[in-house]
Amino acid sequence: MRYFILIFTFVCSFVAAQPTIVPQLQQQVTDLTSSLNSQEKKELTRKLESIFNNTQVQIAVLIIPTTKDETIEQYATRVFNNWRLGDAKRNDGILIIVAWSDRTVRIQVGYGLEEKVTDALAGDIIRSNMIPAFKQQKLAKGLELAIIALNNQLTSQHQYSANPSESESASSSDHYYFAIFWVFAVMFFPFWFFHQGSNFCRACKSSVCISAIYLLDLFLFSDKTFSIAVFSFFFTFTIFMVFTCLCVLQKRASGRSYHSDNSGSAGGSGGGFSGGGGSSGGGGSSGGGGASGRW
Repeated sequence: MRYFILIFTFVCSFVAAQPTIVPQLQQQVTDLTSSLNSQEKKELTRKLESIFNNTQVQIAVLIIPTTKDETIEQYATRVFNNWRLGDAKRNDGILIIVAWSDRTVRIQVGYGLEEKVTDALAGDIIRSNMIPAFKQQKLAKGLELAIIALNNQLTSQHQYSANPSESESASSSDHYYFAIFWVFAVMFFPFWFFHQGSNFCRACKSSVCISAIYLLDLFLFSDKTFSIAVFSFFFTFTIFMVFTCLCVLQKRASGRSYHSDNSGSAGGSGGGFSGGGGSSGGGGSSGGGGASGRW
């Protein structure tokens, strides 16, 4: 009997020590708790498919009862790498995982999206959208809000290239040419194009024209150009305002000095002096980026 108890205890402890099994990826929403009804799963799947069609980002949702002895971060990394979410080259998959009984949630982000979906952003989505709904036992609502928030982030200036390095280098090249153009424009444009008026008026006209060119580029390139244009205009305008004020003050000071000198020479005659500021992974992997939460 003693041996039986020992064997039984050993078997139970061995079973309890087994990690949570990673299910096969067969659909974009996998619910092992049966917490979602068919309509909720269908609606969430539709949203995820729409994101994939628009951005090529593969997002999968997994709902499990518990991660057992593993932390949700450890289990999420195992699931992500097992499912191989996202494109193999871009590594742009996202996993939303909820351990419903553990009351824990995580958004796991692939390497290629860690700059777009930062840890801070993922944490904010969990805290602001998911946890408040989960506390009210609204699992589908929390997931829907998270998916909408991710979609908003992914579709803001979201442009994918078959080769991400080419896209990044092209963007850097654009800004490099803009910088060169701005330097030469500020230095030479006022003196080359505007011939009449004071230096202040010529500088203001130049600033308006150069900013207008950048605003035109806004419609041809990215909205970063708008920030450059506005900053450039006010920067140049401020510099020449200060310059003009200094010139005016200097002239006034010279005038007062001249007036003082004349008064002194007229009043005295005897001498003296004057003084003088689809639901299969694409081969992606995760580096552990993302955020977790508990409610």
